[in-house]
Parts: sequence; C-alpha cells; structure tokens
Amino acid sequence: MCIAGSACAHVSSSNLTLTVISNETLHLPSNSAPPELATQQLSNSASKVLPAESGGVTVPTAETTADGVDVEDGVEVLSTPQEPFVGMSFNTSDAAKDYYNSYARHTNFSIRIDTSRESKKANEKTKYIYLCQKTGVNKKEKVADDGPINEKKIVRQRCRDYVDRTHCPAHMIVRKTSPGHWEVVNFEREHNHKRLRKFSLTKYLKSHRDIPAVEKEFIKLLHGCCITTTRAYQIMAELYGGIENCPYTEGDTKNLRVEYHAEYRGKDVKVTLEYFEELKKEDPEFYYSYTLDEFDRVENLFWVDGAARRSYELYSDCLSFDTTYLTNAYNMPCSLFIGIDRNGITIQLGCGFLRNEKTEGFVWLFTEFKKAMGGKDPANIITDQDIAMKVAIAEVFVSSVHRNCRWHIMENARRTMGAFLDSKGDGKQELANDFKDCIDNSFTPAEFEQKWQAFLDKYELNNNERFQHLYDMRHCWIPVYFMHCFFPFLQTTARSEGFNAVLKRYVNPKNSILNFVQQYKKIQQMIFIKQDLQEAATATKVPRYLTGHPMEHQMKKAYTRRLFNVFQHELQLSSSYYVVRVEGDDLIDVAPYKCCPDLLYGTRTFRVTSSRVEGFYSCTCCKFERWSPLLPHIEGF
Repeated sequence: MCIAGSACAHVSSSNLTLTVISNETLHLPSNSAPPELATQQLSNSASKVLPAESGGVTVPTAETTADGVDVEDGVEVLSTPQEPFVGMSFNTSDAAKDYYNSYARHTNFSIRIDTSRESKKANEKTKYIYLCQKTGVNKKEKVADDGPINEKKIVRQRCRDYVDRTHCPAHMIVRKTSPGHWEVVNFEREHNHKRLRKFSLTKYLKSHRDIPAVEKEFIKLLHGCCITTTRAYQIMAELYGGIENCPYTEGDTKNLRVEYHAEYRGKDVKVTLEYFEELKKEDPEFYYSYTLDEFDRVENLFWVDGAARRSYELYSDCLSFDTTYLTNAYNMPCSLFIGIDRNGITIQLGCGFLRNEKTEGFVWLFTEFKKAMGGKDPANIITDQDIAMKVAIAEVFVSSVHRNCRWHIMENARRTMGAFLDSKGDGKQELANDFKDCIDNSFTPAEFEQKWQAFLDKYELNNNERFQHLYDMRHCWIPVYFMHCFFPFLQTTARSEGFNAVLKRYVNPKNSILNFVQQYKKIQQMIFIKQDLQEAATATKVPRYLTGHPMEHQMKKAYTRRLFNVFQHELQLSSSYYVVRVEGDDLIDVAPYKCCPDLLYGTRTFRVTSSRVEGFYSCTCCKFERWSPLLPHIEGF
C-alpha cells in the first residue's frame, strides 16, 4: 500500500534511501468533495509502488505484484489510504496522526491537533483529537479599550492571511487503550466547506508541508557540499519527477537551512572542538590550538593534520601564506599555509582563523605552526604585503627568507596610481613594457639599478612619490634580490589564491566553523587522490621521449612524471640556443638564434659557469635555483 500520493521508486545515496516520485501525476476528481477513497488509475505507468508505513494497520487492497503495484484487470493502479474507522488501531499516536494526515492529503484538506489528554497517574498522553484545519471560528479583531464604544479603533497589526474557519465537523479521536495500542474512538468524515480541486495544491497546506526525515538528511548533505538552496530544491524535484510532484516548496528547504544554521548558533566552537577531538582519535598526529578572549569567544584557531605535518618534513623549502580572500561567518579571515610537493601539486600545510590581524595574532599563529612542525622554519616564505605579518615572520621564522607577493604590491600601486601602469592607451604600451623589462629581466642588483634609473629618466618620473615608494621596498619583492632562493611559486602567492578559489567552491563563508573544517578536510582528501594519481603514473608508466638526448633518459629516473614533462619542454628549448666559448671549458655564453625571438628572455645572452670536477653548473638567469628543472641554457652547454 502506498500513501505517498503518486507513483514512487527508491533511490539510494550513501546510507540514505529517498522516495522518488515518478512523472505520473495523481489527478483527483474536480468536484469539491472527493468520493470515497477509491484507487486512482495510472495507465501505462512504469513506476514501482513501495509499501508505505500505516502505523501497524493492514489495509485491504487489490491483487498486488511483487513490486508493490496493485493490479486490477491488467491495469496498474495506485491505492490510497483506507478511510479511518472506529476500532482502527495504531502502535503509536504519531502513527495515527501520520495516517490521518495522509488520508487528509488524499482528500485535499489539512489537519491540526486540537487537544490532548494526559493521564494523571502515568504522566503521559492518553488521548488526541485531530481536526480539519477549518474547524472552529476565527478570532475577532482586537480593538482598543479606551474611549467611547463608537470611537474604538482597530489595533494595528501585521497584515497576514488567515484560514477561514467554518465550524467544520470533520475529525478523528484516538485513545490509548493499552501500552503500544491506540484506537480510533470517534471519526467524522463530512466537511461543510469546499476542498481543493487539485491534488498538486495540497503541498501548500500547512500539515502537508513537512519534509520527510530521510530527505531532510539528504538536503543537509547537499547544503554541506555548498550547494545552494535553489539547486538543492531542483535536485529533490528531479527525484520526484518534477517540481509539480514535489510535496514541499523551495521556501521549506530555505527554512530547513535556517534551522541547520540555528543548530550551531552559540555552540559552534564547542562542537568544532569536539570534532577536533574525534579527528585526534582517528589521527594521533592531528594538532589543534586556540585562544579565547575575555568574553570566552574564540580569538585565534589553528589546526593541521598528521599528513600535512609529515609532508612538511619533506617540503619545507617554500611556504606560501595568505589571508586576503575568504572570511567566515564571524568575520575571521582564513589563514592558509600552502606548500608544493615533488609532483608540483599544491598541498595544505595547515589552516587558521584570526579575529585580529595584528602582530600578536600572527606571532601566535606562526608559533603554533612552528610548534606543530617540530620547530622547523620554512626555508622561504612568500606572503602578501602586510607590516604586522612582516614583523611576526621576522620574530618567529628567524632563519626564513621572506618575500612579498609581487601581484599584491602591483595591485596596491594601481589603486594609488590609477591606470598609469595600464598597458592600454596611447603611449602606455611602451611604458608598461619598459617597466616589466626592468622588473623581470634584471639578473643582478646593479643591472636593476641601472634599468630603474633609465626608466625614471625616460618617462620623467624621478620626482614621483609612488615609484619612489616601490623602489624603497625593492628588497621585499623585486625578483633580482631572490635569484638564489627556491620560490617555485614564481613571484606571487598564486597557488594560495588558486587554493582560495577552490575553497570558495566548497565552503560558504556564512556557514559555521565546523562546516568549514569539514570541507577543508574533504579538499585535503582530494589532494591525496591527486598525489596518488601522479605517484601511480610515475611508477607504472613509461614516458614518450621527445629527443634522442641521453639526458632525457637520465632525468626520467630523477624526476616524477609531471616534472619530467616540464624538463622535456626545457630540453626542447635548448635547441633554440647556440654556445659561444668564452674561457676554457668552464665558462661559456649561451645565445639564442635570431630566428627564435619569442623566448622567455628575448634575445638576451646568458653566461653559464661550470665545474666539471664537482659536477656544478650555474647560469646567470638562476632559473634552476629558483625552480628546479634544468633550464635550456645549461642543457645547451
């Protein structure tokens, strides 16, 4: 017997089993008072009907197939709940209410609970009265008590629609006759008002707008995956075969999300810390720390899992730290520690929240990070431009090389200088190209100084305060001052920014801290999958060789598959250069052919120094020291 109201089937997702309604719509007669609850025919229906809970009541039906579809004269029909009757019994009062509510839905009216009786001895409910929603009378409008009767004014109230009650006699009364046994003692089926003409409209009636418990859990799962309320409702509607068949509205799903948020209001931090303790049981190396302010609110929070701590032991050469993008519902910026593994994959090395982005806050966060990582400083760290952060890094990461993100500095410069550095417009392209050449193509501090002064002279910018400011902090961001430092993030925190973009797809900033932590863990699991995929490719697949050079065969054993592909690209570029011997066998110049002007550094000539005894090679571009794969200049040697 199915009391769902239309044809249905089962769809399983993880541990959830959802009732999926087919495209077949149940059409009730158009008259105001539907006839006896006869079965409704659904011709040519391919849907399967599932047995429905009836509270312990067995309702007689027609011949039923193994799939639960009633068959009469070879035609599939969908049965509706039998009309309640005096003597009908239920296991619980909730089962009685659900049955009467299902009956009400199929006969197009809504119900409410009128009164209940409580046993004085057992202190439990022993009687319930379920009424038609239109039973009783409407309350009279409130009037003011002061003044003469003919001058009384109606009290201002919010303008709301209300149910027009008509003294409808329809009701059902159940009484508890023994433990686990509730019996219908009175039932009235007649109504004194018109009912809805369309079954599809019953979902708007108050007693029928409840979302089934299993579907609430599924919608909660969708919300946890950062799926919007509208999209979540569309998914549920598709499972029901269309919005017209979904027994609740989009507004109901929105209210459900509000309820979920309310669950954590005032106890978000408590449940988050409890979740951390659960993670610590699963992962003994999981580490977290927090501080509270004078009002017992979380002021700072940091956590890192065991996998990230083990990764840091191998990949502490360069760390990217960023706080610029995502903030949570409490306006606490997300502070990301990002690294890079031997496959060139971005990895998570910890995360934190700071209520106050002052020096003391950063000192606390960096100290906790260092404590979690066994007291080991990162060799190099790149961050956005922030004075408080700079002071904290100098205090905590004493041995680290700190570099500011070039992109952030240039963005700040553009905000103050307007479109001055924009390459668009008359005469601006040449200025932008000269500025870029000065910043990117200077390989010694002396060369940068010479190019910078030539740039200022050419465009008459010697007295420009903005350019003077950029020059004053040149040691923090100009690439030439970091030529021998390992920064595979190039010149920006692009990997952190890219990770922020990924995080935004999984995390809604308005959600709780607990939700953020859970989504962060899911992203960590995705990174593990990417790492495993690259490791499997390195271990099981043989790359195609692009040249016959012996170095290609040698480097296949040294590099992982992903970095070997980068090396092959560099090896191909080496054919664009020719060698000019300068002094003996250990000092040469590598120059590009004139027919190859579109290389990274244009037509520039590079000097390569070597020590064959020690097996040491170095180029003036220092790309090998900054990135890792052999560059075409050394390969050309």
